[in-house]
Amino acid sequence: MKNKQVLLSIVEFVVVVAVTICVFKFVAIPIRIDGSSMENTLHDDDIALINAIGVNENNIERFDIVVAYSDQLDEKIIKRVIGLPGETIKFENDVLYVNDEIVVQDFLDSDFVEESKITYNVDQFTEDFEVVLGDGEYFLMGDNRLRSTDSRVLGAFTIDDIIGFKGLVIYPFNSIQWME
Repeated sequence: MKNKQVLLSIVEFVVVVAVTICVFKFVAIPIRIDGSSMENTLHDDDIALINAIGVNENNIERFDIVVAYSDQLDEKIIKRVIGLPGETIKFENDVLYVNDEIVVQDFLDSDFVEESKITYNVDQFTEDFEVVLGDGEYFLMGDNRLRSTDSRVLGAFTIDDIIGFKGLVIYPFNSIQWME
């Protein structure tokens, strides 16, 4: 009788561990924010759970926060989707143009942008550039353009590189927020 209970406890433990591993690998990926590239939206050492379900071309939208795997850096990075497949992305004088139309970046904190320009003694928060995305290519950028290694350096990402999107900051507790 005792052996049966011990065996049942071991089986229950193994099932709980297996389910937990599956949830954190395929459903809600835990990630620690490392660095300042997503300031002032996400902060260094924040911990978030990122949605790993439904990552496909139909669900990724402009300005979604995503986790992507960078082959060049050999690590996961967290960035914001700026450009979608087939689009022409252009920054000129800190203004985002998508296919020659102005697109407002409401998620950027204007006070943070101005303070950053003063801190780094620059005239622009986002240097001017233009890129044309091919089929299946996404242009990802950090919210802190002056401190971000993103598609401007790493090139475009594909849907296969994106492992999760949106999510919830869960720590520190005073920073709990949805990431959209």
